[in-house]
Amino acid sequence: MIALLCAALSAAMAFTPGPAEMTPREKLIARMMVVEVAQDGALNRSSDSKYHGQCRRFQADSLEQAAQGFALEGQDGLVLTVPLNHMTEDESRPVGAAWSQAEAGKVDAYEVVATFDYDPALTAKENKARAESFLSQARAGDVLQMIAVYNSGARGTHTMLISQPYDARDGILYWCDSNFSNTRIDGVRYGYVRARQSWAMPDVAGWISYDGNTAATLYRLREDIVQEE
Repeated sequence: MIALLCAALSAAMAFTPGPAEMTPREKLIARMMVVEVAQDGALNRSSDSKYHGQCRRFQADSLEQAAQGFALEGQDGLVLTVPLNHMTEDESRPVGAAWSQAEAGKVDAYEVVATFDYDPALTAKENKARAESFLSQARAGDVLQMIAVYNSGARGTHTMLISQPYDARDGILYWCDSNFSNTRIDGVRYGYVRARQSWAMPDVAGWISYDGNTAATLYRLREDIVQEE
């Protein structure tokens, strides 16, 4: 476990010269990595969004734990969070491709930095290339929200935390999540926390560019995060 924690902290700090020079935002990313790696292998109930094992609830709970002592500049008293509901107002995008607003008393700690939507005017190959370009922007601490068709043929939404900056030299996305791998106990679904996972870029790009009902949004922690006194 200690080795896992060290690996996560190293990944989170890969983009910064050293702890003494870390911004509040970078400190929060490092904390997020440690919190999620500490839960690696945990099995949590995930039968609906109120349970910690659900992929988005897991990210929201982990962020709120890591973000104690942090706030948005000028918005003290509001809890930093990941909104739990899917965006439904924008009918031009599939439900599951983006988040809605944070609940009362909380504020979304993330902002949109990139989106991918299938373009019916382009070929499947061209859409996949666009999806790869979109995914290549991923950095440590980003959260990827997507609705996709996976290798199994199943279609569904998923939320995951990017654990390392994308590097085209290995073509791999590294991430942490919950509930992508799950099981049933006495008929109730439980999700596994997986803190050191990776997918090949072509696979993920193919999943989110499968058809007009697949899409994704890349979220990044806001720059105006501050550490409270």
